[in-house]
Parts: sequence; structure tokens; C-alpha cells
Amino acid sequence: MAGRPRFLCGVVEGFYGRPWSVEQRKLLFQWLRRWGLNCYVYAPKDELKHRLLWREPYTEHEAACMRSLIEAAQEQGVEFVFAISAGQDIVFSSGGDRLLLQQKLRQVAAMGCHSFALLFDDINPCMCQADRDVFPSLAQAQATVANEVYRELGQPSIFLFCPTEYCSSLCSPSPSQSCYLLTLGQELLPGIGVIWTGPKVVSQELSATLLEEVEGVLRRQPVIWDNLYANDYDCRRVFLGPYMGRAPGLVPRLRGLLLNPNCELQANFIPIHTFGSWFQSELGSCAHADDAGMETTAALGDSQGLWKGSYSPQEALELALLDWVAEINRQALEPGRTLEHPSISLKGGTRLQPGTAGEQEVVLNPQPYDSVPSGADQHGPEPCGMAPGEERRKVTSEPEKGSGNRTSASGQQSPRGDRNQLTMGSSKSCELSSALPSTSGSAQSAGRPVATETCHSPGSTMCCSNGANINFPLPISDTRTGGDSHPQPPSSTQPKASRADMPQAPPGPGAGASPGPPAPLTAGAGTSPGPTALLTDGVDASPGPTAPFLPGEAGSSPVALLTLEEAGSGPTVPLTPKEARTSPAAPVTPEEDRLNPTAPVTPEEAGSVPVALVTLEEARSNRAAPLTLGEVRMLVELFYLPYHHGTQAQQLLEHFRWLRANSLSVGVPATAPDAGGGTRWRGRAQSFQLLCAQTCRLHSRFVSTAGQALLYDLHPYLWDIRNILLATSAFILWLDGHLLCDPDLKGTWGSCFGWCQSITAPIPLEGTTEPWACPGGLFGELQALLPVGNSCDLFYHPPPLFPSSQLYLLRPLLPLDQGELYQMCQESLDCDPTVREILAAHPDLLGDRLLGSFLSLSPEYTFVLEDEGGLCGYAAGALCAEGFLQQRDHGWLPAMRCKYPRDLGAGAPALGQDALEEALLFFHEEPPAVPVPVLRRFPSLVQLGTAPRVLDVGASRSLAICLLSALKANGSRGVFCRVSATDRQQLSFYSKLGFVALPVALPVAWGSSPSAQLLGRLL
Repeated sequence: MAGRPRFLCGVVEGFYGRPWSVEQRKLLFQWLRRWGLNCYVYAPKDELKHRLLWREPYTEHEAACMRSLIEAAQEQGVEFVFAISAGQDIVFSSGGDRLLLQQKLRQVAAMGCHSFALLFDDINPCMCQADRDVFPSLAQAQATVANEVYRELGQPSIFLFCPTEYCSSLCSPSPSQSCYLLTLGQELLPGIGVIWTGPKVVSQELSATLLEEVEGVLRRQPVIWDNLYANDYDCRRVFLGPYMGRAPGLVPRLRGLLLNPNCELQANFIPIHTFGSWFQSELGSCAHADDAGMETTAALGDSQGLWKGSYSPQEALELALLDWVAEINRQALEPGRTLEHPSISLKGGTRLQPGTAGEQEVVLNPQPYDSVPSGADQHGPEPCGMAPGEERRKVTSEPEKGSGNRTSASGQQSPRGDRNQLTMGSSKSCELSSALPSTSGSAQSAGRPVATETCHSPGSTMCCSNGANINFPLPISDTRTGGDSHPQPPSSTQPKASRADMPQAPPGPGAGASPGPPAPLTAGAGTSPGPTALLTDGVDASPGPTAPFLPGEAGSSPVALLTLEEAGSGPTVPLTPKEARTSPAAPVTPEEDRLNPTAPVTPEEAGSVPVALVTLEEARSNRAAPLTLGEVRMLVELFYLPYHHGTQAQQLLEHFRWLRANSLSVGVPATAPDAGGGTRWRGRAQSFQLLCAQTCRLHSRFVSTAGQALLYDLHPYLWDIRNILLATSAFILWLDGHLLCDPDLKGTWGSCFGWCQSITAPIPLEGTTEPWACPGGLFGELQALLPVGNSCDLFYHPPPLFPSSQLYLLRPLLPLDQGELYQMCQESLDCDPTVREILAAHPDLLGDRLLGSFLSLSPEYTFVLEDEGGLCGYAAGALCAEGFLQQRDHGWLPAMRCKYPRDLGAGAPALGQDALEEALLFFHEEPPAVPVPVLRRFPSLVQLGTAPRVLDVGASRSLAICLLSALKANGSRGVFCRVSATDRQQLSFYSKLGFVALPVALPVAWGSSPSAQLLGRLL
């Protein structure tokens, strides 16, 4: 007893999902020792011989692996606790089962393990008939088995027991009145420690007062199993924030505190680092530090100082950030991570190396998601295997009484299982080029969308208001020709760059200051507790994309667009304390959102944001530079804690909520009495665009510079955020003047804006709510605020097998985009010289076939995707398909027939000839009619396409979400599209967006054209 620490403080590997590898666990032991922690509990739910096949002994090879783990932990001074979960199918009254359990634990004890845990969480509380005949209650049966095993092992100094009711919310009616807990407290031997998670499965706060009740019932001090960072219940959330919510003075009231962290080991650097800081702070504040079982003068690491007095989460975060930046950049220099940087030719003849713009960059020797990255996540022989059916099990619902687990509610699967398909070696669900069918190929090619424009039925009569007849203002500057964008001179407050030759500013008093308290998380309307700066690190702020615009532009013109060169060039200057107090992140209540159009930021302030100019040489080397402290802090703020958002995430949410709630003020003429509302709206939209561009650029920088293990663990989460920000940013640009206005509040106005009200009403996380009640975190909240909401999330799109640092820009159509879109359509077609000559003489032929009708009749519902190579995708739609098709047939098609003669494509068969003939047939033949029931139920028409170089399904999906949101915002209740029945790639993409095949087949109107299929989706 005297030779071991009396207070256990460390990590429990107790999550569902892919267990850590042997090498990862050994790395964890080094972290634990470095940060002053002393315990590791081996309890991976989905390792076969821990839970499902607990009766089976380890093979010789598995035993050797387990022994190496135990020895590695002992070398680092870490107590190795072996846990076994036998409660799923054990027969408590069976002597055979009890003997097998004892033999299994004795086998592990022979490997050198001296500490054990018996877990009965997440099981059916009902006993079998044989057990009911012997034991009066489940608690009596569990206590009997636990005591017997405890004695058989020689009453080890550390023996833990996890009850079935392991938190207050699972106790009926309360812990003090739970017959189950009262029986355990009476029957369990005093040397057995009991595990407890707190008030809830994922407890937001822990205090000595909350623990008094359970301590009295259990008749012993509990061991806390802390699920603050557990993320196995939500495949879109990871938690990188500091350890917080645990009141000082807990150590004297507990026997131990074990952290159940993120499933991804690399995501746990800051959580475990700050957890170690909390523990050392607790030891330093204890009146008798030796009672805690460790010397308070233990070394904590190179940059870790001894914590004295009360624990500060923000101070602990700052220390952890410094260490993590150094660790990230160290990993980036590991062998096999060096990237080649092929130059890419941009418009204007400039050749840009991968500096800031984010060209299509592929990691050398990339680690696909269906295998394990080298180094930290390289699986050697495991102590135990994993059941194929168990590897993806996650839980998304709140646990019922007696049947939850410490991180999840039951044995059900969660969407995370799809992501685990990537990590467990199954790549069947991963479509490398499933972003969208490209525009290349012939009419029969699966890589090109064909004829989604369809003809209305001659019998059609009524039609909704056609948006094509309404003139909408478009952004006045063209991003590719420069427009009216004027970059501002460098600011004197520009943060220090990572290169010595970049403009620098001496650190002021606020350099390296804490980013401030986190914002509490709600599912809809949440505000930060105080004004916060955009980037709070005054020394090394994150380089981010910036939007240069004149002070007057914010109020007098639609929201300016960020070009890719601007988005990838200069570091963003952090706001000063004065700017922070007047920044758009100031708290806005939901009522103020709806009633008060005043934005916390003025147009003058929005227009005076300093923009740092970066030369081409600096831009070329910027991406290869190590991640900065500001960028890593931004990453943490995007994925903070289950009940709190970081500064960056909260500002994004507050901006988007305000812009959505006040969007009715946009488009008001300048002479109107409330014209100032539009001015304020555009000023705030500028700030939102800047935040979105910063985050998208962070994704590009992260892919370019992060080490393989870190990239493998965190890229899927950052990729999700980037995708939703592409859609929300473009949607905000579209909102500026593109909403149909009806002065009659009882008319289409009310129905058009139903998405602003009840459908996405906020659901605050109350004290009794578990975090899975608000799924998706920042991603889920942003998507829920879009008109289509989370209905677009019907199927999970796995991230690309090979992460790309490509920077994308998604925006509404600009007047000068038509030529480049047409060029994209033509360049995507592989053809013979004879066909190429015809297309050279008629360069608009393919563009007119695919996009001409939309650009002419419905440009306000067209969005484009852009990368460094130019435009690479489009999403076009028509709000009222019936009226659109009428105008196309009676006005646009006759003009095309005059423009392109019928015999233009006559000639010998050649590569590309079929695409040419299909386009001419489309112009000259009568298109098949769309059935009237389809037009009534799905009144809007959509069409999407991307260039062959776009392999990222996330960017294409963002295109689709943005278009669907625009259509629904103006009252559409359903959309349809026409797809070739042989184009499996496009059929798969649309199906994952919620489109279903309509029970109507279009006739084959042209002999060379494949049959078409109509897909529809209700909004």
C-alpha cells in the first residue's frame, strides 16, 4: 500500500471505437510521465477479449504484447490497471464463469500487472433466471463476484469496480435513494474502489458538494471516470479545449480521477496536458501534498512549470499551446512527411508555388484512411482482436436507466461508424472521385452531367412566380479581373510572421494573452460571455485570408468577394482590445436578433480592418512554413469542449445567427427610411466572410504542414468545418439582395422565411441534457441554421482518402463568369482534332448545352466553385421549373437553333463526336416533357457539375447545399434533376444528398442518348 500513489490520476482508454495501437499507448505513457500523471486503465470497449470475448485467454503472442505494454508503463512510472468487462453475458451464479474470470485476471497478473478493474457498465440490468434464483438483486450478484475476484487476486492495492448505475442521472430516483448503490456500499469490501462519472454521463461540472451524496451512499471516496473529452457518441465532434469545470479541492474528496479522452490520440495533447496542470495545481494547494501520493516537485516537462495556487484553464491552455505547436512542427519534420510542391500556372502567366493559395497538393506516400499511419498509429500485434461487428459501435442517444455507458448510451451504432470504415480498413464507402461527375466525356460518359433541363408538359397551366423575371444585384467586383478591390497598406499592428523577412511588430502588453473565457454551447441561440478578439494572440497570430475593401463599400454595395489570392496571401491582423470590445462577437440575444437590426460592428469598422500585403516570394513559402501559435489556437477554438464553444467558433455562430435573423433588411433601397439596416448587415457580413476564409485557409495550412499521425486524426473534423463554411459563406453572399420580397405578410413572404423560425429554433443545453442532444458541434449548429438544415446530412460523406490542401472559393455567379464556365465545359471534353476544330469555331456550344439556359433565364440561382486554376464547378437552379421550361422552349431554344445549324456535327465517328451530336440534338429536337405531378411536388430544377480535377466530395456537396438553401429560402418545397440512368457516379452523389428516384422515366428522345431518370428531393 505504501509503495503506490494513493490518488490515481491519469487516463482510461474506455471509449467505443477503434482502440489505440501499442505504439500509441507507449506514446501516451510518455505524455503521462511528462505531465505528472500516474495511471493508465486498459479498458477499450471494442477490443474483443476485453468485453465481447472476455472468457478467452490471451494467446502467447497477445500475452507478449500485453506484457510489453505493462513494462512500458512501469518504465514511465505509470500504474497499469487492467480492466475487464464481463457484465454483458456473465452468469453470476455459474461457477464456471467465475472461474474463467479469475483465470483471465491471473493470466494478466502473471504478466506483471498488479492493478485491476471489473466493469459492469452498459449492460442489461435484468438478470437471467438462474441468477434470480440465487441472488436477491443485481447489486448483490455483482458485489459477490467482485469480492470473490478481489480475494482471489490477493486483495491488490488497486482494484476498481464500475457499477451499472455510474452517474446520478442513471440512479432512480436519486443516488441517496438508489437501492442498487446502497447495496453496493454495504456489500463491497472496503479495499475496492467504485467508479463514478458525476451528475451525468458527461458531466459539465464536478464539485465536492456534488460528491458528498455518492460518497455517503458508497461508504467510500469514489474514483471519477471523467468523460469531458469523450467523443465516441458524435462522429463530427472532437474536443481540444483545456480541462475545466472541476472545482478546486477535489483531490481530498476522491480516491482518483481518470480522464476518458477523445478516440483520436493526437487530439488529446492539450486535454491531457491541461489535465496534468490541474492535478499539479491540486497537489500544490493541498495542505498535505504527500497524502496525494506524489512529490509536488516532480518535473512536468520542458515548458511545464509547477502550478501553485488555484488552477486557471486559460493559463494552462497557453502553456499547452506552446508545447503543442512545438510538437506539431516536430512531427512535420519526421521522415516521409516532406512534400513536393509542383508549381501551378495561374491566370496572367504567374506561376505560384504552393505558398498560400492552396493548389491541389497530395501528400507523398499518403496514408489512406483505410490503413494506419506510420509512427504513432502503426498497429503491431495487439493483445486482443476486434470483432468486425463491434468496431463501429457508437451511441448517439441518451442512456436509459441502468443501461448507459460512460461515453454513450447503449449498444447502438452512431454515424461515427461510417468514419470508422475508413480507419478499420474498409474502403468500400470511400469514393475517391465521388465529388461530382465531371463535365468531361461524351453523353454516355459517367463523368459528365447530361441534359438535366427538361420540358414541361403542354398541359401545364399554373406557374409560381418566376425568379428569372426579377433583376437581382450581383457583387460588383469580379474576383478574377480585380474589379474594384483595392488592398490597403500594411498595418502597424500586423502580427509577427513566421518568417524573419515578413513585417513584424514588437509584442505589446497583451502579447500571448489568454483568449478569454469560452462561450457556453447551445443548439441555437448562444452568446459569448464577453467581448472577444478575432485573434487574441498578439505575437503570432494566424495567417488567414483577408478581404480588402474600401470603408464605403461595406455599406453601399453588396458584400465583397474574397479572391483566392487574397484568401491565401496575408496573415490576418488581430483586433486591438478596443476593436474587440466593439467587434461583431458582442453578445446578441435572440430577441435582439429578431427586432434590432443594429449590428455590433459599423461599416467603418468593418471597412478599416487592416489587410497585410504579402509579396509573391513570401506567399510561395508561406504554406510550407510551420503552423503558428495563432493557427493552432484557432484549431482549438473550433473544437473546444462539449458544453462550450471557443472564441472562433462562437464568433462564426453569432455572425451567422445575426445575419440570418436580420436578412430581411438586405436589398432595401438607399432612400428607404431603414436603409441603414442593409448597411449594418453588409458590414457584419464582411466580418463573417473573413472568419470563414480564415478557417478555410487553416484547413489548407493544416493539410500542408501537419504530421501524418495528427493529420490522420484531425483532418476529418476540420474538413467538415471547411465544407459547411464554404456553403454558409456563399449563402450569405447570395442573401444580399436575392430574397424574394412580398409586402403582404400573409403571402409568400411568411412561407419563404419559415426556415428562419420554428424549424431551426434554438434548443439550449440545459443542466440535465447530455451533449449528444446537440449533435455535430459547430458543424451541426451552422448546418441547422441553413434553410435546408440538417436534412442534408442524411448520409455521411467520408473525407478524401488523400487529404488535399486545395483552397476553394464558393460564391454566387458573377457577370464575367460565363466565359470561364464555358471554357471549363469545353476543356473537360476529350475529343479528336476534327471535333476540336468544330468546338474552336463554336466555343460556346458545350457551355450553352449544359449551362446556357440557366445563365440566361435564372442566373440568380447559380453558384460557382473556384480554385487556383479558375472555376471548377457550378450549381445552377430554377426556382419555378415550370416557368423556366416554358421560357426556355419558347425563347431560348429558338435562338440556339439559329446559332448552331443542325448539320454542324455531321462527320465520321470520332472521339467526342457523340457529345457534339447530343448537344445539337438537344437544341433541335423536342425535349421530353416533365410530368405535371413532378412539377407540382418538386417545383424547382437543379443541375450540378464539376471539372475532372475536383476530387473532393466536400466541396461539391457544399455547392449542392448552398443551392438548395437558396431555393428553399425563397419558398421552394422540392427540387428535381435529370440524370442519365447509366451514370452511377452522379446517381450515388445525388442519393447521398437525399434525392430519390421518381417513379417516372423520361422517354428516349434521341437515338444516341441513354435513357434519363428523374431524381427528386423534398425540402
